[in-house]
Amino acid sequence: MFDSLDAVWTHAWARLLAGARSGADPFHQGVLATVSAEGPQARYAVLRAVDPTGGTVAFHTDRRSPKRAQLEADPRVAWCFFGHGEQVRLSGTVHLHLDDAEAEAAWAASRRASRQNYAGAGAPGSRVHLPGDGGPPGLGAPPLDAEAMAFARGNFALARLRVQALDWLSLSAQGHVRARFAREGDGWQADWTTP
Repeated sequence: MFDSLDAVWTHAWARLLAGARSGADPFHQGVLATVSAEGPQARYAVLRAVDPTGGTVAFHTDRRSPKRAQLEADPRVAWCFFGHGEQVRLSGTVHLHLDDAEAEAAWAASRRASRQNYAGAGAPGSRVHLPGDGGPPGLGAPPLDAEAMAFARGNFALARLRVQALDWLSLSAQGHVRARFAREGDGWQADWTTP
Protein backbone atom coordinates (compact mmCIF):
# COMPACT_ATOMS: atom_id res chain seq x y z
CA MET A 1 0.00 0.00 0.00
CA PHE A 2 1.36 3.41 -0.92
CA ASP A 3 1.10 6.34 1.44
CA SER A 4 2.37 9.09 -0.87
CA LEU A 5 1.44 10.30 -4.33
CA ASP A 6 5.14 10.59 -5.20
CA ALA A 7 5.57 6.88 -4.49
CA VAL A 8 2.57 6.03 -6.69
CA TRP A 9 3.93 8.22 -9.50
CA THR A 10 7.32 6.50 -9.41
CA HIS A 11 5.72 3.06 -9.16
CA ALA A 12 3.31 3.60 -12.09
CA TRP A 13 6.12 4.71 -14.40
CA ALA A 14 8.26 1.77 -13.22
CA ARG A 15 5.42 -0.58 -14.22
CA LEU A 16 5.35 1.02 -17.69
CA LEU A 17 9.13 0.82 -18.03
CA ALA A 18 9.03 -2.89 -17.15
CA GLY A 19 6.34 -3.40 -19.79
CA ALA A 20 8.42 -1.73 -22.47
CA ARG A 21 11.45 -3.84 -21.59
CA SER A 22 9.89 -7.31 -21.40
CA GLY A 23 7.43 -9.10 -23.64
CA ALA A 24 6.55 -11.31 -20.67
CA ASP A 25 5.36 -8.38 -18.53
CA PRO A 26 1.58 -7.81 -18.52
CA PHE A 27 2.17 -4.11 -19.19
CA HIS A 28 3.94 -4.95 -22.48
CA GLN A 29 0.60 -4.62 -24.30
CA GLY A 30 -2.34 -2.41 -23.53
CA VAL A 31 -5.66 -1.55 -25.12
CA LEU A 32 -5.21 1.60 -27.21
CA ALA A 33 -8.33 3.56 -28.12
CA THR A 34 -8.49 6.12 -30.91
CA VAL A 35 -11.27 8.31 -32.26
CA SER A 36 -12.78 7.63 -35.69
CA ALA A 37 -15.73 8.86 -37.71
CA GLU A 38 -17.52 5.62 -36.70
CA GLY A 39 -16.80 6.17 -33.00
CA PRO A 40 -14.11 4.81 -30.66
CA GLN A 41 -11.76 2.17 -32.03
CA ALA A 42 -9.80 -0.05 -29.61
CA ARG A 43 -7.04 -2.56 -30.17
CA TYR A 44 -3.99 -3.89 -28.34
CA ALA A 45 -0.74 -2.03 -28.96
CA VAL A 46 2.75 -2.98 -27.82
CA LEU A 47 4.45 -0.54 -25.48
CA ARG A 48 7.81 0.18 -27.14
CA ALA A 49 9.32 3.13 -25.25
CA VAL A 50 8.74 5.00 -22.00
CA ASP A 51 10.15 8.35 -20.87
CA PRO A 52 8.99 9.16 -17.33
CA THR A 53 10.89 12.47 -17.29
CA GLY A 54 9.20 13.74 -20.44
CA GLY A 55 5.91 12.02 -19.66
CA THR A 56 5.78 10.13 -22.96
CA VAL A 57 5.26 6.56 -24.13
CA ALA A 58 5.44 5.13 -27.64
CA PHE A 59 4.18 2.38 -29.91
CA HIS A 60 4.85 1.38 -33.50
CA THR A 61 2.25 1.26 -36.25
CA ASP A 62 1.94 0.56 -39.95
CA ARG A 63 1.50 3.88 -41.72
CA ARG A 64 -1.00 2.22 -44.09
CA SER A 65 -3.33 1.27 -41.22
CA PRO A 66 -6.64 2.98 -40.44
CA LYS A 67 -5.08 3.88 -37.08
CA ARG A 68 -2.71 6.32 -38.80
CA ALA A 69 -5.59 8.15 -40.51
CA GLN A 70 -7.48 8.25 -37.21
CA LEU A 71 -4.47 9.70 -35.39
CA GLU A 72 -3.91 12.31 -38.07
CA ALA A 73 -7.57 13.36 -37.94
CA ASP A 74 -7.71 13.39 -34.12
CA PRO A 75 -4.50 12.64 -32.18
CA ARG A 76 -6.26 12.07 -28.84
CA VAL A 77 -5.93 8.54 -27.47
CA ALA A 78 -6.48 6.52 -24.33
CA TRP A 79 -4.23 3.56 -23.50
CA CYS A 80 -5.12 1.11 -20.72
CA PHE A 81 -2.80 -1.46 -19.13
CA PHE A 82 -3.61 -4.10 -16.53
CA GLY A 83 -1.46 -6.53 -14.57
CA HIS A 84 -0.12 -7.25 -11.10
CA GLY A 85 -3.56 -6.31 -9.74
CA GLU A 86 -3.09 -2.78 -11.04
CA GLN A 87 -4.54 -0.72 -13.86
CA VAL A 88 -2.76 2.22 -15.45
CA ARG A 89 -4.74 4.39 -17.84
CA LEU A 90 -3.00 7.01 -19.96
CA SER A 91 -4.59 9.71 -22.08
CA GLY A 92 -3.06 12.39 -24.25
CA THR A 93 -2.13 13.22 -27.80
CA VAL A 94 -0.01 11.30 -30.29
CA HIS A 95 2.63 12.69 -32.61
CA LEU A 96 3.48 10.44 -35.56
CA HIS A 97 7.10 10.11 -36.66
CA LEU A 98 7.41 8.75 -40.19
CA ASP A 99 10.77 9.67 -41.74
CA ASP A 100 12.52 11.69 -39.06
CA ALA A 101 15.42 10.79 -36.76
CA GLU A 102 13.08 9.44 -34.06
CA ALA A 103 11.42 7.04 -36.49
CA GLU A 104 14.80 5.97 -37.84
CA ALA A 105 16.13 5.30 -34.32
CA ALA A 106 13.02 3.27 -33.43
CA TRP A 107 13.36 1.24 -36.65
CA ALA A 108 17.05 0.61 -36.00
CA ALA A 109 16.29 -0.58 -32.46
CA SER A 110 13.57 -3.00 -33.67
CA ARG A 111 14.19 -6.73 -33.87
CA ARG A 112 13.97 -8.58 -37.18
CA ALA A 113 10.64 -10.20 -36.26
CA SER A 114 9.16 -6.77 -35.53
CA ARG A 115 10.46 -5.31 -38.80
CA GLN A 116 8.89 -8.14 -40.79
CA ASN A 117 5.47 -7.05 -39.53
CA TYR A 118 5.68 -4.10 -41.93
CA ALA A 119 6.63 -6.19 -44.98
CA GLY A 120 3.13 -7.40 -45.83
CA ALA A 121 1.83 -6.53 -49.29
CA GLY A 122 -1.57 -5.43 -47.99
CA ALA A 123 -2.53 -2.63 -45.67
CA PRO A 124 -3.66 -3.81 -42.21
CA GLY A 125 -7.38 -4.47 -42.19
CA SER A 126 -7.74 -4.73 -45.97
CA ARG A 127 -9.90 -7.53 -47.40
CA VAL A 128 -8.23 -10.70 -48.66
CA HIS A 129 -9.42 -13.90 -50.33
CA LEU A 130 -7.62 -16.41 -48.08
CA PRO A 131 -6.48 -16.31 -44.45
CA GLY A 132 -3.06 -14.69 -44.19
CA ASP A 133 -3.05 -13.25 -47.72
CA GLY A 134 -1.18 -9.97 -47.98
CA GLY A 135 0.18 -10.22 -44.46
CA PRO A 136 3.77 -10.15 -43.27
CA PRO A 137 6.04 -13.16 -43.67
CA GLY A 138 5.95 -15.62 -40.78
CA LEU A 139 8.67 -15.97 -38.18
CA GLY A 140 10.21 -18.94 -40.02
CA ALA A 141 10.62 -16.93 -43.22
CA PRO A 142 14.11 -16.03 -44.41
CA PRO A 143 15.45 -12.58 -43.51
CA LEU A 144 14.17 -9.73 -45.65
CA ASP A 145 16.39 -8.80 -48.57
CA ALA A 146 17.37 -5.15 -49.04
CA GLU A 147 14.36 -4.37 -51.24
CA ALA A 148 11.88 -5.98 -48.86
CA MET A 149 13.54 -4.24 -45.89
CA ALA A 150 13.22 -0.85 -47.62
CA PHE A 151 9.55 -1.60 -48.36
CA ALA A 152 8.95 -2.56 -44.72
CA ARG A 153 10.70 0.59 -43.46
CA GLY A 154 8.49 2.65 -45.76
CA ASN A 155 5.42 1.27 -43.94
CA PHE A 156 6.74 1.84 -40.42
CA ALA A 157 5.81 4.71 -38.12
CA LEU A 158 6.63 5.60 -34.54
CA ALA A 159 3.74 7.02 -32.52
CA ARG A 160 4.76 8.97 -29.42
CA LEU A 161 2.04 9.74 -26.88
CA ARG A 162 2.48 12.88 -24.78
CA VAL A 163 0.65 11.84 -21.64
CA GLN A 164 -1.80 14.44 -20.35
CA ALA A 165 -3.26 12.25 -17.61
CA LEU A 166 -2.21 9.07 -15.81
CA ASP A 167 -4.75 7.22 -13.68
CA TRP A 168 -3.43 4.43 -11.41
CA LEU A 169 -5.71 1.93 -9.67
CA SER A 170 -4.64 -0.85 -7.30
CA LEU A 171 -7.18 -3.60 -6.69
CA SER A 172 -6.60 -5.43 -3.42
CA ALA A 173 -8.58 -7.39 -0.84
CA GLN A 174 -7.09 -4.99 1.74
CA GLY A 175 -8.77 -2.10 -0.08
CA HIS A 176 -8.58 -0.49 -3.50
CA VAL A 177 -6.47 2.64 -3.94
CA ARG A 178 -6.54 5.10 -6.83
CA ALA A 179 -4.58 8.19 -7.83
CA ARG A 180 -4.74 10.56 -10.79
CA PHE A 181 -2.00 12.73 -12.24
CA ALA A 182 -2.82 15.49 -14.73
CA ARG A 183 -0.26 17.54 -16.64
CA GLU A 184 -0.32 21.22 -15.72
CA GLY A 185 2.24 23.33 -17.55
CA ASP A 186 5.67 21.92 -16.75
CA GLY A 187 4.41 19.86 -13.82
CA TRP A 188 1.70 17.48 -12.70
CA GLN A 189 -1.32 17.88 -10.44
CA ALA A 190 -1.61 14.78 -8.27
CA ASP A 191 -4.71 13.68 -6.36
CA TRP A 192 -6.00 10.64 -4.54
CA THR A 193 -9.35 9.65 -6.04
CA THR A 194 -12.14 7.29 -5.11
CA PRO A 195 -11.39 3.78 -6.45
